[in-house]
Amino acid sequence: MSAERFSYAKTGLVRAEAKHVRSSARKARLVLADIRGRNVLDARKQLLFSPRAVAKDIELVLRSAVTNAEVNHGLSPDDLVIHEAFANEGVTIKRFKPRARGRASRINKRTTHITILLRSLTSGAIVEGAETAVPAKASSDSARAKRVAASKKSEATVETGAAEVTETTDEQPAAKKPAAKKPAAKKPAAAADATTAKKPAAKKPAAAADATTEKKPAAKKPAAKKPAAAKADDAAATKPAAKKPAAKKPAAKKPAVEKTDEEKS
Repeated sequence: MSAERFSYAKTGLVRAEAKHVRSSARKARLVLADIRGRNVLDARKQLLFSPRAVAKDIELVLRSAVTNAEVNHGLSPDDLVIHEAFANEGVTIKRFKPRARGRASRINKRTTHITILLRSLTSGAIVEGAETAVPAKASSDSARAKRVAASKKSEATVETGAAEVTETTDEQPAAKKPAAKKPAAKKPAAAADATTAKKPAAKKPAAAADATTEKKPAAKKPAAKKPAAAKADDAAATKPAAKKPAAKKPAAKKPAVEKTDEEKS
């Protein structure tokens, strides 16, 4: 796509490109901004004394572009001017390095694609082509204009259709509204009171109430007769236990008192 866009037959520009240059796109853009618009000799001097490392890679791309102009199109290097120089981001190589406490830190090794476009000042056709060096923008503008015109046409058709719909709706007669319902007739208050009044409950005579409330005496059941053996057991159980006579303890014998000689005599 890029080769067709910047072809010499369409734009009059000589192109050279270097891909996957081991440098970040930001660093390359800083150097390319210094040589943009210069002729080839001044650009080479600027790159020769540049302190940046990516200047060597850019100088190689510039040599390739000059060689393409000389060999393929027969142009003189003294008449060549750097029309455009830009750098795009390439693939990022990811690596890791060890850090403290067993961790790892990421390293991003970036690459860039460097492109240089040259034009000749002597050839009028080339200069005219150089003025139209970016045809994609013009084509995109024309395509955008076509899209805008198409959208305006579609909006106009929608508006006309909406106007026709509104006209047809205005011509139609208004729909009849349904007749309002009559409220129900209210009953007179006297009748309502008569219907709502409750009838008093009929009271029973007191004598009848007392007769119903009186309780009948409970009938006594005859006691069941126990057999004679059971009566004897009950009597034995109720009699107190006969007390046993206390055993008499034998009287303690007193020791005999020895008689004196006087008593013996």
